[in-house]
Amino acid sequence: MFKKTSSKSALTASVISLALCFVMLLGTTFAWWSTSTSSLVNTVKSGNLYIDLVDDSDATLVGKTLSFVGVNDGEEVLWEPGCSYTVEDVYLKNTGTCDIKYKINVIGIDGDSELADVITWTVNGAEATSFEGRLASGETSAAIQLAGSMDKNAGNRYMDKTADGIAIAVYATQDNDEATYAEVVGLIQELDVSEITDVALDTAYTLKTVAGAPEAEYADWNADFVVSFDRDIAAGAVTLAGAYDEWDNGNWVSFANPAAIEAGAEFRLLKDSRGAYITYAEVCDRVNNFSCGAASDVSGLTMTVELRLFERVNGVETGEYITAGTYTYTF
Repeated sequence: MFKKTSSKSALTASVISLALCFVMLLGTTFAWWSTSTSSLVNTVKSGNLYIDLVDDSDATLVGKTLSFVGVNDGEEVLWEPGCSYTVEDVYLKNTGTCDIKYKINVIGIDGDSELADVITWTVNGAEATSFEGRLASGETSAAIQLAGSMDKNAGNRYMDKTADGIAIAVYATQDNDEATYAEVVGLIQELDVSEITDVALDTAYTLKTVAGAPEAEYADWNADFVVSFDRDIAAGAVTLAGAYDEWDNGNWVSFANPAAIEAGAEFRLLKDSRGAYITYAEVCDRVNNFSCGAASDVSGLTMTVELRLFERVNGVETGEYITAGTYTYTF
């Protein structure tokens, strides 16, 4: 149990949400792949980049909320001068066919940024908010341990402040000195379904924007959640829900899938359910809530959600997109 003091500064156990960003860097990466032929009949296959952030049991943590070591679920984490908290160990797993180099950043602050200014983060014991490494195809990194300590000299001005929205963002590209990392343009963050009263959901998630996003390269691309399932499901087997302040005044609106869905088939929640489009800059600037959720009684069904940004030219989508975040849930 953690002691509450008069100098408490609340940073909830849901402070850390995870995001995973991986980009193929199309158009430039081809120069880094090579192959040779020894006969007239040969197959040349390009590699792929897939990474995952997992816990010590190899379960994915993408989009999930991490907890601090020694803190029970629902227990409030109170910061005071000189205290420290350690986040549970995480591991980076290279599940693709290409060797990669990666960079992990601690990004994003919501609430009182002053509180964050007096909390120092360390990665594996070394003070840092960013670190890099390399992983061969199929490899898993050593444990990555993130810890925060509050300045022992922090005065009364830091009492009763809250900071959350801190995220671990993972960037990956081919293991080549010329390859560059793509920027993080958005994150998927898990929501507490017990706080959603409009509709009963098993899981819910929201878009978390990052600083500078409205001015980013992808600001005028359309943003949408894309949902797919790992098996065929019958009509009415899944209830999907969304809350978009621009249209529903913050209320959750739900509907069951009207027809059977094949395994792997993709459904765009905003475009396909509403015929509506919104750019990433508009999400960042005008929409207070860009959230979705789902419920199902199909045991063992796994749902994958991708936050995608779709390229637009003269207001029309070209078919090109980037995946800014991924979230999975098994019912």
